[in-house]
Amino acid sequence: MDFIRDILRELRAHLDLTADKENETAVIENVRRAVDFRGVNLWILVFAVFIASIGLNIDSTPIIIGAMLISPLMGPIIGTGLAVGINDMELMKRSLRNLLVASLFAVFAATLYFLISPLNEARSELLARTSPTLYDVMIALIGGAAGFLALSTTGNHIQVIIGVAISTALLPPLCTVGFGIASGNWLYALGAFYLFFINSVFIAISTFLSVRFFGFASKVFTDREHERHVRRSLIIISVVTLLPSVVLTYNIVRKTVYEQNAERFVARELDFPGARIIDSNINYESRTIQAVFVGRYLPDALVESVRDKLPEYHLSGTRLLVMQDDGSRDSVMISSLRSEILKDFYLNAQQRVVQLDAEVDSLRGHLAQLQRFAVLDSLVYGEARVLFPGVTGFSMGVLWGRDGGSRQVRPYVFGRVEVSGDVSDDARARMVQWLRRRTQEPDMMVEFYTLSTAAANP
Repeated sequence: MDFIRDILRELRAHLDLTADKENETAVIENVRRAVDFRGVNLWILVFAVFIASIGLNIDSTPIIIGAMLISPLMGPIIGTGLAVGINDMELMKRSLRNLLVASLFAVFAATLYFLISPLNEARSELLARTSPTLYDVMIALIGGAAGFLALSTTGNHIQVIIGVAISTALLPPLCTVGFGIASGNWLYALGAFYLFFINSVFIAISTFLSVRFFGFASKVFTDREHERHVRRSLIIISVVTLLPSVVLTYNIVRKTVYEQNAERFVARELDFPGARIIDSNINYESRTIQAVFVGRYLPDALVESVRDKLPEYHLSGTRLLVMQDDGSRDSVMISSLRSEILKDFYLNAQQRVVQLDAEVDSLRGHLAQLQRFAVLDSLVYGEARVLFPGVTGFSMGVLWGRDGGSRQVRPYVFGRVEVSGDVSDDARARMVQWLRRRTQEPDMMVEFYTLSTAAANP
């Protein structure tokens, strides 16, 4: 028993969070400073919005991550959770007011960007911010706790704040709201705001729980009646804010569980020898599973027996729609789907042909240049022997390289001249000028070689 007690004591020592607790006053002041959105903070937010909008527009994850690192949106959200934890009505008002200001500025900046952007297609990074999932709730809850933990303890925890800013993803949903407004797609805008709201509420909740865990002292009022009024107001605001998020989270959980059950059903029960699913669609709102088959025709009795298994996957009330080429009206849909697939193949093949044509043209250009050099090589050598006594050999070709630290690789025309040792520097300089004019390559690099040493191009 002593051995177990020693292990538990050692574990408590390692897991003790209060040992590194920062001074409460310092933590509260740090949060208060991060709450305000004016001046530099507001401009940084606007710049971060533009960067994130560009990343969403061109579907670039690194750019979006960079914008999230710049964004200071976490401040008022953590301030809200802290205010509820310490009964600070003034901090609560400031936090909510600044969060509203920051959100409006962010949405306005994003809307402005997407209105003037020539790219108006909703790419994958944008679509990913239009419907929250259960994982978004979990990330917000855990990330918020980690963020406040970093702020509440001594030491440099900047990497924790950076990680929380990336994982909770507060800025991209607001940018997606701007995209939805600019494109007139209100479903995108509402879905993205829904995700931002969920993240904000659960970050504030985890901050509140962390404040209670650390035992932060609540604000003391001299007027007991005023204290009760503040506490009631905080409770009402918290409940009004929390209830929608609870309902939304419950719906998210139900949708996630339904989709997982439906995916298991499709994978296990709709696998038939000789028939293949070419498309499937699971719709939680209409409670339907649609599967399109090609290959062997599935008899109605077989399809009905599969439908009877839906309750085993907790999918009671779900309609299974099976479409296959059986000569009925569904065959029109199958034919249409096949036509779409063939069209996609055709378009992709066309694009590939265009790319290959461009590569062939480029290779033809290189080949023509090499053939030109082969002809010039013998002509120039004969002429150089007459004009510049002492030339014993000549060759030319193309080299690839970088100049001036540039990342771009480009071709260089290179000439190698073999000379006897009695050719002067002045003769070599004149030979370089003549070679560049003769070959019509003004940037041609020329190197001279003798039997003993090699001199670089003057």
